Amino acid sequence: MGLGERELDERKARVLRAVVHDFIKTAEPVGSRALVERYALGVSPATIRHELAALEEQGFLSHPHTSAGRVPTDRGYRHYVDSLSDVGQLARAQEAAIARYFDGVADLEETLIRTSLLLASLTRYTAMVAPPALDRSRLRHVELVALGTHIVLLVLIYETGRISKRMVELTGEIDPDHLEQLRRELNQALDGERLGKAAASLSALAERTEPERRPLLAAVTTAIGQLESDQEAGRVVVGGQAHLASPGAFAALETVQEVYEALEQQVVLVRLLKAAMYPRDDDAERISVTIGTEHELEQMQATSLVSTTYPVGEAVGSIGVLGPTRMDYLHAMAAVRAVARYLGDMLDDVEP
Repeated sequence: MGLGERELDERKARVLRAVVHDFIKTAEPVGSRALVERYALGVSPATIRHELAALEEQGFLSHPHTSAGRVPTDRGYRHYVDSLSDVGQLARAQEAAIARYFDGVADLEETLIRTSLLLASLTRYTAMVAPPALDRSRLRHVELVALGTHIVLLVLIYETGRISKRMVELTGEIDPDHLEQLRRELNQALDGERLGKAAASLSALAERTEPERRPLLAAVTTAIGQLESDQEAGRVVVGGQAHLASPGAFAALETVQEVYEALEQQVVLVRLLKAAMYPRDDDAERISVTIGTEHELEQMQATSLVSTTYPVGEAVGSIGVLGPTRMDYLHAMAAVRAVARYLGDMLDDVEP
């Protein structure tokens, strides 16, 4: 229960929920007459006007100068979200469509792209999907492919289905026999190992490697370390950016442009999802909602983010939708939870 909810009595809470619900539906400031006509609040119009004024004074509503009605503030939206007793369910047709979509195995990259487009189409908001973090993913296979006399392609395949690649340039010529022997040894040493803990296994392997093969092993070890560093930056797949420009989404065109430009930066996307994540041992299906000024990033403070994580083995990915603060939170939360559940189950099924 949020701070705002504790500060409101039940009557004020009902009026506030009605205002938020009506504004989400209509995008029009909400007055006492609309509340009387559309909602059975059980009080007189005069009482509703009094409660609206009190909610405005407490910072849950604001009063646009050009209108007699009121609109929710970020604090009002936060109370509304915190007071939801259940995330709710998608319509049966939507659940069935998600199930059919995930009925089959696809390449991880393609799956993430298609998942972002699916979630965007379900919610009409911009969707973001981050793959399972490599630091908790276990290695399944290592491949070394000679691409010339001095260049080797290093390929790491994880249990989550994710693949990392790195070009390794050598000072001396490649000995095919040494390369094949190293490939076998790497698979024996790193099978089932987490990328973040590969260094110890590689160090032990170096101690028992013949001097003539150590330069090759050292170059590959350096490349694996670089892949570990690269994965910390992360990446996020985005779908449905066009929804940012939907009529009524944002009040100003400048806001749309600012948000759109921010979403083109991977570092911004990663920060958004990381800021909303929670410990893995928390509620497995917990939904995180970040509203307006709760964002650390100033350019995102006209938006709300609904997100959750999805487990794949011991690894964790994240998924969410970004839209205006005037968001249909209940539907967005239900869609994010449903798609995350199906995505995690599908990726779990493709593990060896």
